[in-house]
Amino acid sequence: MDHEVSFSLAQDGDAKTISNLRRVIWGTTYRGIYPDSVIDGFDLEWHTQRDLERIKDPGLRVYLIRYADMPIGYFTLKTADPVYIESLYLLKEYQRQGNGRRAFMIAEQYCAERGTSMYYCNCNAHNHPAQAFYHAMGGVIIKQDTGHENKQENQLAFEFKVN
Repeated sequence: MDHEVSFSLAQDGDAKTISNLRRVIWGTTYRGIYPDSVIDGFDLEWHTQRDLERIKDPGLRVYLIRYADMPIGYFTLKTADPVYIESLYLLKEYQRQGNGRRAFMIAEQYCAERGTSMYYCNCNAHNHPAQAFYHAMGGVIIKQDTGHENKQENQLAFEFKVN
């Protein structure tokens, strides 16, 4: 399957696709973590506008991930110092197949080209599969912001060393 998965920089016309992916993935990943009102009240037009701004932002690289021609996820790399993976979302059926690892390889290659030895990402403290993945990728928790009544606000910050 891996040979048909591609990563490409998102274009303006991909904003709605990315927002639709987020809507679907939030429903499968964050139900029980985010308030139901946030998931059920997902404002597609608002998110599409936000994603368009992110695609156009010169300080971000937004990658659309496709299997054959079908969008299966996306990730956003903040390219200023420090470098951050701001988001990494994959449809559930495309997780645990090396696609997240490939996104990290792109981030590491970007850092290596810039001479940056570290990069970072945040993760919801209740998203245990993502935490396990980040640990497997060599991430170390460097900050915890937990204890909020709204589970959506509980975050962990991970640091990664470029190999």
